[in-house]
Amino acid sequence: MRRFLLWYLPAGAAIIAAMTFGAGFYSFLSGDTGKPVDFVPQRRSAATEVPGARIAPIILGDSLARGAGDESGLGIGGRLDAELKRRSINASRTINVGINGARTGDLLRQMESENVKRLIGEANVVIVSIGGNDLWGGNDWRNAAPADASSIMDGVLGRIGEVMKKVREANPRARIFMIGLYNPFREGPGGPALSSLVARWNGKLLERFSGDTNITIVQTSDLFSHRDRLALDRFHPGEEGYAMIARRIADGL
Repeated sequence: MRRFLLWYLPAGAAIIAAMTFGAGFYSFLSGDTGKPVDFVPQRRSAATEVPGARIAPIILGDSLARGAGDESGLGIGGRLDAELKRRSINASRTINVGINGARTGDLLRQMESENVKRLIGEANVVIVSIGGNDLWGGNDWRNAAPADASSIMDGVLGRIGEVMKKVREANPRARIFMIGLYNPFREGPGGPALSSLVARWNGKLLERFSGDTNITIVQTSDLFSHRDRLALDRFHPGEEGYAMIARRIADGL
């Protein structure tokens, strides 16, 4: 019994281990070491698309809202429609009630119309471009900034606040996109000073409406600061300028 434990049992175990090692070594040499790993990514079945709410945009305000300067006639509204279609986003055609030359007071009076109230109420995306004519039109800012620029900005900003309030009265849940300003006179003698004022204005917009998560300020100044995207009138955006603004709105949806 002692001999069995000391000699035969260890010898048998050694023989079994040797046979196991030999079989494994043979499998390694022959390449048969188990099921090969598939490094080709598995195709995932396409996720079932859950269609979201249909986007129904309306744009109101001044000549930029209207699309002045765009020789194609599309403006922000038409180009937004094309951009959303390109992205396969479910959207109705943008309703445009912009008025060339409109200032904040004109827009506030327009928004008293029951028809305009109804259109805003039926939309879920409201795009507003207003304030530029108040700032540029009342003073010849292309040559020099007015001495009371801050007070003028505050007055315009207050009326834009009234515009937002009227939008909210007509439609409490709509997303609002407010178009910021750019400097169309950057090549003029007062260009650098005006660029500084435009930056101050856009900062005031951000500060005023930062507390409302449903209001997005669409920055445009950088789109025109280093590349000529103006129309032939040297004031409004050209086709590329409008396309870039529309793209930014689409990015925010």
